[in-house]
This record gives sequence, C-alpha cells and structure tokens, in this order.
Amino acid sequence: MEEVIEEELMALESIFYDSYSKLSDNRFRIRVDPDVEDEGGGGDLPPPLFLEVLLPEGYPETLPQFDVSNINNRKYPESVKSAIVEGLLQQAGQQRGESMCYNLVEWLKEQLLSFYALKPPPTPQDSDSEDLGHGDAQPGSGAMKKETNAKDKLTKAQKRRHFDKYGAGSEKPRGWDWVPILSHLGQVPHVTSSVQ
Repeated sequence: MEEVIEEELMALESIFYDSYSKLSDNRFRIRVDPDVEDEGGGGDLPPPLFLEVLLPEGYPETLPQFDVSNINNRKYPESVKSAIVEGLLQQAGQQRGESMCYNLVEWLKEQLLSFYALKPPPTPQDSDSEDLGHGDAQPGSGAMKKETNAKDKLTKAQKRRHFDKYGAGSEKPRGWDWVPILSHLGQVPHVTSSVQ
C-alpha cells in the first residue's frame, strides 16, 4: 500500500509542480487556484486555497483526511471551510478504491468559486472599519495603528533580500534603517504646549 501512496505523490508532484509541497511520506499540501476561465472578470474572486491531504494507511480503500486550516486560508470563513471538507469527503467516497487525489484537486478547482460564494456578506460594521483604514482615521485611533503595523511587516522575499544584501552579522551601511525611523517619527502627534 505504501507504494501506491508513493507513486501517487510522485505523480502529483510532476503535475502540480509549483503548487505542490510534500510535508511527509504520506502528507502533502497543494495550492488550489480557482478555475475562473468561464467568468467574465470582475466579481468577488476567491483567493487560492491551501489544502493539506493525509493519505492514511490502507489508502485508497481508506479515505484521505483533508485540512484547510492553513493560515493562508484566513479569507475563507469557517462555514465555507467545513463545506469544502464535506464536499471533498463526499467526492472521495465516490472514488474509494482508486487513486483519487488528482481528481479531487481538479474538482475543487472547478467548485471553489461556488464554495466561496457561500461566505456571508460583509456586515455594515466590517465596511465601517475598512473605511477607517483608508485615511479617515484620527491620529490616535486604533485603525491607524493597525494600518501602520501591516506596512511595517516584511514579506519572506523582502526578508531574504535583506539578509542577502546585509547578512546576519555584517556591518550595515549608514542609514539602512532610516525609512522605518522617519515613518515612525511622522506618526507621532505634534503636541503644542500652551505656556501662560
């Protein structure tokens, strides 16, 4: 049975090369991009879904286990995530006894748009808090702090370039970190003192 799993993982890696990550001998993660070729553009398109699959002992007679709790799936509400897992289990049940992972991923690509449409509409409170983050915030409000914290975080690629450029222990050139300091100083509210 382990040979079946190994062969299927090798096939998946060759098919989904960029989207596939092997986590262990019987577990993998795959990025599922929605199939939106039919759509005329616009609309609320779903972000990629990161699906982790565990192929248990006895696979393909035993159904795989699915996990969509990856941090990159935070734009998907819990109700949508559970509907996706239920749908995958139902599809897997219909293909019991065969190598099914490729078929399940392709099915999910086709269905991802309809699953994402199940998400609840944004509430007025959500839209108000989003509006505050677009320039209407007062200098001392929490919305501005949230916006600046998001700006200060570096992506993995930015961190890698920074490390490659300066190294971990090498001496950094003068002014390499002035931008964050200047942006921090620009955020401090100006206090006018009234002396009488």
